[in-house]
Amino acid sequence: MHLEDIFPYPDFRPGQKELANAVYSACKNGNTFVAEAMSGFGKTAAVLAGSMSAAAEDGLDIIYACRTKRQVFRVLEELGRFSERFPVRATSLFSKFDYCLLRQKSFGITPETFKWYCSFQTSNNLCSYFLNVAFNHDKIAKLVDDQTGNSRPISELLRKGTELHVCPYEVARLSLARSKVVVTTYHYLLDKNSRQILIPGDKALGKIVAVVDEAHKVRDFVSGNSTTTLPFSEIKSCIEDARNLYLPRICSAISELNDRLVQFCSKNDHWLIKKEAFLNAITGNYPKDWLSDLVFELSTNSGVAWYSVATNRNLPGSIINLGSFLSALLSSLDSDDMALVKSDSALFLTDTRPSRRFLEATTGFRSLVLLSATINPSSLFLRSIGLDGSSTIVHSATTDYKFRVRTVIDCSVTTRFKMRTPEMYSKIARKIASVCSSTPGAIGVFFPSYSLLEAVRGPVVSEIERATPAKARTILVERPGLTNQDSEDMMTAFKSNHGSLLLAVQGGRFSEGEDFPGDGMDVSMVVGLSLPPPSPKMYAEYRQLEANHFDKHQAYMVLSLLPALRKAFQCAGRHVRNPGKVGMVFFLDSRFAAQGIIELMPSWLRDDLVKGEYDIDTIGSITREFFLAARVQ
Repeated sequence: MHLEDIFPYPDFRPGQKELANAVYSACKNGNTFVAEAMSGFGKTAAVLAGSMSAAAEDGLDIIYACRTKRQVFRVLEELGRFSERFPVRATSLFSKFDYCLLRQKSFGITPETFKWYCSFQTSNNLCSYFLNVAFNHDKIAKLVDDQTGNSRPISELLRKGTELHVCPYEVARLSLARSKVVVTTYHYLLDKNSRQILIPGDKALGKIVAVVDEAHKVRDFVSGNSTTTLPFSEIKSCIEDARNLYLPRICSAISELNDRLVQFCSKNDHWLIKKEAFLNAITGNYPKDWLSDLVFELSTNSGVAWYSVATNRNLPGSIINLGSFLSALLSSLDSDDMALVKSDSALFLTDTRPSRRFLEATTGFRSLVLLSATINPSSLFLRSIGLDGSSTIVHSATTDYKFRVRTVIDCSVTTRFKMRTPEMYSKIARKIASVCSSTPGAIGVFFPSYSLLEAVRGPVVSEIERATPAKARTILVERPGLTNQDSEDMMTAFKSNHGSLLLAVQGGRFSEGEDFPGDGMDVSMVVGLSLPPPSPKMYAEYRQLEANHFDKHQAYMVLSLLPALRKAFQCAGRHVRNPGKVGMVFFLDSRFAAQGIIELMPSWLRDDLVKGEYDIDTIGSITREFFLAARVQ
């Protein structure tokens, strides 16, 4: 099959056809393939063209895994374009929480307790949406046919599920069997408990191509997904919730456990805790079965559920979370990779070898295709996720067109922890305001954390209002816990108001997966280097990497520096989406000027790069002169 027969655009961009052909060959030959291409290259279209061509010829299925739901929507949009020339049955799969109609009509269930709540409702025949699936065979079959034939969005499935009064999640699961392409989130591919839903045991892995987008994020995802956290405050909440639910025996047992835990932790200052010693300490003189019986009651206590249903109240998450933590701890006793670590405020049970879990989840497929804009250095990236560099094909997509993007590194400011002062925040704010007063178009400013964003937001707004009172900008601020609808509303407001200013966080909703093509954004400003703070969890991973022959510098690169740089470079590339783009990127932190970091930057960021200690007037002049010269050209 010729790629041109299914490619939905009039022409390939430079480098796209070469990438599509490379993906086609990898899928035909059963290779592990890594594609690195800059933001805006068109990776999704190229990879779909290559993989769908191979799949059509060899009778393969494709699983396309994305980091976020918004990225799933982007792939579905691309699939919709492909289907106009090459009809293929495709569907998406999200979490039960996203599909649940009962939750939307009932009290405010939280994502943390939803899985337990759903299981209780369905197993006790309390969910009419679930029960109706068995009695609407013909209508559901037609709904599945429509859903897979047109790559319809989840909103359409929710609407149809409401009309038929059936569970949209169950319809989505039925759609999997009819689909040749499934687009989903990392969770279903990389989490072993959810993977069996996506890939039933009777399905041959050798007939599946797995595509993983934003591959530089998979190690962090697996590490976070395999970590179970128990804040000490949660135990106290659990005691209070058990008392309020009239569960005296559970309340008494948890109180005893908490007393022993406090005593144990007060005598152990080290961050790493021996699991056996910890369990012996919190069990006390009770027999071994005492703790496992308590875990069973915490995880399945029907009295808690019936009380919450009868009173229309939210299920106490503390009881479920404590039960989940203790259950995971008991299950991990034979695993040296699962470490129990302690901070001042919580216990963490963490998998120190996420690369092993990644390999377990991805081994056996006909082909594994990984996509990213930022995997440099590729050899260290491959090692960090457990792949053998000698047997993995790495394709660095190149293009012959140049972007007119100037990179400015300002060495006069920093967000180093010891330098975070009101004076430094004010200085950063004045730099941002100077760029705003010198740029007519929209600007995105990306901070290393919500706390730093909040610290600088007030001074930024004051400086902008003082500098350009007659040119009011629409200022939008990212907040923790935004819903998908909140995010969509913010982006609509940003893109519909020329010259908007977005204040967001590195690694947040708007820093990756959100595109600002054309004149949607003229300048991106990266404030600070988002290095993760030291933590017991990080110490445990450092120790494991060094045990696996990573030297200290390599371990630091894998766990700290490279994740921070990738966040920064992703933010920098948000507005660089197509050839001929004119724009600027500012890195406001002296650490970006280090030669080792500049060498790790994507080439398009290095093509026109200046660095120095710039004052407010100079920053403004650099900005104005660049855009003036660009308009003249």
